Amino acid sequence: MYRVYVFIGTILIIGCSPSALAAPLNEAVSADGQCRAVLSVLPDRPYLADTITLTLDVICPDEVSVEFPPFGERIGELDVVDIQTTNRQLILTAIPQRAGKTPIWAITIRCGEQRIDLPAVELNIFAEIDIANASLDDIGLAAEPIPLSAWHIYAIAIASAVIALMFLWLLYRRRGAELPEEIHPLSAQELALRRLAELLESRKHESDIKGFFMELSDIVRWYVERQTDIRAPELTTEEFFNRIARPPKPAWFADSLETLVPFLESADIVKFAKHVPTSDEIMLAFRRAENFIRKEQLFGIFE
Repeated sequence: MYRVYVFIGTILIIGCSPSALAAPLNEAVSADGQCRAVLSVLPDRPYLADTITLTLDVICPDEVSVEFPPFGERIGELDVVDIQTTNRQLILTAIPQRAGKTPIWAITIRCGEQRIDLPAVELNIFAEIDIANASLDDIGLAAEPIPLSAWHIYAIAIASAVIALMFLWLLYRRRGAELPEEIHPLSAQELALRRLAELLESRKHESDIKGFFMELSDIVRWYVERQTDIRAPELTTEEFFNRIARPPKPAWFADSLETLVPFLESADIVKFAKHVPTSDEIMLAFRRAENFIRKEQLFGIFE
C-alpha cells in the first residue's frame, strides 16, 4: 500500500509541474528529423490580467548547438517584460494589452546546420467578464437602503469636491507632457542589423573564422528570405543567383549585385575552400553584408 501512495504522489507532482501544465501552441521538426521545437504557453487559458509565459523548448542531440532568434519588446498585443535563455530553452514573459486574438509570429531556430521553422499562430486572450453574456437581471437588493443624514450628505459633497480638485491638479501637471512613443515590433532589417552587431561583438572572427563566415552568410540569406519569396538559406550560391536572374527580376537586383556577389563568393571560399582570410578581408566581408542590408533604407531596393 505504501508503494501505491508513493506512485500516486509522484504522478501528482509530475502532473502539476509548470512544464506539464503549459499548453503546447505549436511544434515543428528539422529537415533531418533529429531536432524538434515546441512552443507552449502558461496559463493555458490566459486572461487579460494574467502574466503570460511563452516557453520555447528545443530537443536535439547534445552535440548540436542551438541558436534562438532575437525578440523585440512587443509580440502582437503582448508587451515583453523578460526574456531568459539557456542552451536548449527560451522563456519569454509578457503582459497582454487587450482581450482577443493576438498573433505569435513565425520563429526560426538554428540547430547546427539545420533549421526549424515554427509557423505563426494566434493566442486567444480572454476577458475577465464575458460582456456578451453579462446580465444585471438577477441582481437584487440584500436589504433596504439606509437613509443618509445631513452630515453624511455634507461629508460626501466635500470628499467629492476634494477628489475633483485633485484630479484637475493632476491634469494640469501633466498638460503638455509628451505621450510615450508606441513600441513597434522590430523589422527584418533591424533584426538583421542587430544580429550583425552581436556577431561582431562576440569576436568570433578571432577564434572561429569559418563559423563566423557561416553565421554572417546565414544572416544575409535570412534577410533576403524575409524580404522576398526566395528561400535563400536552402539554396547554394549558384542556385541563389540563378533564382534571382529569372524574370521577373527583383527590383533590388541591379543595385545590389555588386555588393552581394563578392560577399557570397568570399564566404563560400572560406567555408568550402578552407581559405584563411586576413583581418582586412574579414572586415571587408562584414561591411559588404552590412551595406547590403542597409540598402533597403537608403535606396528602397525591395519595393
